[in-house]
Amino acid sequence: MSTAASPVPEHWSIVVMDIVGSGRWDDRTQLCARTALERIVRAAVRSAGIPWRKLAVEDRGDGMILFVPASTSKADLIDPLIPRLAAILGEYNRVICAASRIRLRVAVHAGEVLRSPSGWVGTDINLACRLVNSEPLYRELTRVPRADVVLVVSDVIHQGVIRHGYRGITPSGYRAVHVVSKEVDTHAWVHIPGVLAPARRRSVGGLRMLLAWR
Repeated sequence: MSTAASPVPEHWSIVVMDIVGSGRWDDRTQLCARTALERIVRAAVRSAGIPWRKLAVEDRGDGMILFVPASTSKADLIDPLIPRLAAILGEYNRVICAASRIRLRVAVHAGEVLRSPSGWVGTDINLACRLVNSEPLYRELTRVPRADVVLVVSDVIHQGVIRHGYRGITPSGYRAVHVVSKEVDTHAWVHIPGVLAPARRRSVGGLRMLLAWR
């Protein structure tokens, strides 16, 4: 009988980001977009007051997963992080050619994950990845072609954060959807973050922040 201790899960918030349609680009454009994405996300996290060093980041090629410790409020991931992300990405997109525009699908969930030296595993990670690739999110992208960011949150996040209207969150701005994908059959909530005037003022210099990052 093995005496090795069984692994135990840890509770983390999970933010999955995926670049829309990157497969249509050549390799050099994909590399530029991936580099820009990390700069944009770092700038948004910093602007939201979340220490980057507290996060664990998994590279997904055309996207990334942020693992956020339980010490960071889930409300912070919805507001101010998502509005800051949308604002800074919007600034970036305004100064590049339309063919290189970055649009993001973003999913926010929280749950139990197992961590090892080689990576992260867990049903809750799988769920977050299914949400970010779900059909309702693609429909939102088609419905609102001007949107730079389309967000989906799990029912866990909606019940614990969204419906209570913490910070600048407007519950009525989230629409219930049914997600069926492989082993997933669940309810989720989609939202297209708008850039309100106060958020825009707070994000002034966001593009300078990401261009200055090394």
